[in-house]
Amino acid sequence: MTASASEETRVAAITTGLDRLKRSLRAGARTAADYRFRETEWSPGLVAQTETSPAITATMADFGYLPHECHGRPDVPDTLAMTGPVALLTPAGAQALRQIGHALKESAVHNDYVVSHRIRNVETLSPFVHAMVRDRAFLHRVSALVGVPLIPHPLRDAGVQINYYDPPAGGTQAAPVAKWHRDGMNYVFTMTLSDHGEHGGGDYIYYQGRPEEFDARREEITSAGSRHPEVRTAPFRHVGDTMFTRGSRVYHAVTPVTRGHRITLAVSLFCPLLGEQDENRFWHSAPDDGLLRTVNNWRLLRQAVRRPGAYCRREAIPVLPTPARR
Repeated sequence: MTASASEETRVAAITTGLDRLKRSLRAGARTAADYRFRETEWSPGLVAQTETSPAITATMADFGYLPHECHGRPDVPDTLAMTGPVALLTPAGAQALRQIGHALKESAVHNDYVVSHRIRNVETLSPFVHAMVRDRAFLHRVSALVGVPLIPHPLRDAGVQINYYDPPAGGTQAAPVAKWHRDGMNYVFTMTLSDHGEHGGGDYIYYQGRPEEFDARREEITSAGSRHPEVRTAPFRHVGDTMFTRGSRVYHAVTPVTRGHRITLAVSLFCPLLGEQDENRFWHSAPDDGLLRTVNNWRLLRQAVRRPGAYCRREAIPVLPTPARR
């Protein structure tokens, strides 16, 4: 029998079904305050040029998937499930994002659905982030890491978000977490904007197995947490450390922060060559954005899937060639 996790490390799984519908009918506030921070100007020179050796590199097969269950097509294989930590930005670039993350904290809202305290749609608030996710050097870097051409995701609301984790004040609230969940996005890059020594807890954990196996053993896995033999911890250490995760296929969570503060940036991208394999579902976004906003967002996503070239031209996004396999 697997040992139970303590209350400091146990994380619940998100609820589904009727709960999602109820949340979709009463979408909350999007931001809590105006954003007036004077940002550093984005520059392509802030993209890291040196390659780092990731501590983790796992394929879809390592998570139990068979070849025919993977994304891709014969001329565009797409089998990477997870890799990192790597540096996408230079130290100066990562520090600029860290400053933005701190400045945006007042604008973040609380929500007990997936991530307790976060701000979505960061790209529309931050000129730095908007320029970064459209920069050719940045897109080339992330595309080379995964092995397929990547561009900003048509679902802007979920495309870039910043998550905040702090110990509860006075012990009256539960500590912020990211509940066990899968993302709607296939290509998710999570960057820490805090050094590991700045907080206790706040570990990014993931289940190395298939989603249906997690669902069948949900109580066992959530009870054991990081002590479960098939749960791993991503080794984030320094500001700028970034993990790529096949978010739509990998269950993951963040344990409660018991000391200090933790901030992460999550960037979700889109492969125009494999748009029909995008795994977003309408009811994945609706609980966060509400029904009306999700209908419009869904329309834009479907247009991008059907006509990726038109989407790239409209958004002034560079169309990258398929990167060479490393």
